[in-house]
Amino acid sequence: MALLNIQAVSAQMDANFNAKILNFRMVEEGKYTVYRIQLTVDTYTWTIERRYSDFDAYDVQRFTDRKKSFLPPKKRIGNKDLEFIEERRIELEKYVRALLELEVWYQKQKNVHSLPLISAKFFDFHQYVSSGKMDLN
Repeated sequence: MALLNIQAVSAQMDANFNAKILNFRMVEEGKYTVYRIQLTVDTYTWTIERRYSDFDAYDVQRFTDRKKSFLPPKKRIGNKDLEFIEERRIELEKYVRALLELEVWYQKQKNVHSLPLISAKFFDFHQYVSSGKMDLN
């Protein structure tokens, strides 16, 4: 388990702190799409999978004032088109990267040494990264 020293983490993504959405896959014969997110902290790298609805539920909790949200919008028609899904993958990667950079910057400003619980759990930091100060149970 990696130790997350948020004060030592660059607020800009780099080789030691990074997030990428590697790819996506259609589940249950195209019922929905799952995005594969790779996270890196120091020498630790792990992968999680999230649906767009997971991003949306997280975003509603994280940004109670939806005007502050920068999640790519929902699309009801044509959301299973491969070209659209690839564009959404790119936009979600921008969202994830900007979100994590924002979280690190904000926590540094507050002199807090861990990510907010909601973000840590969404990205499974509680399974792979320990802040030494964060109780996620």
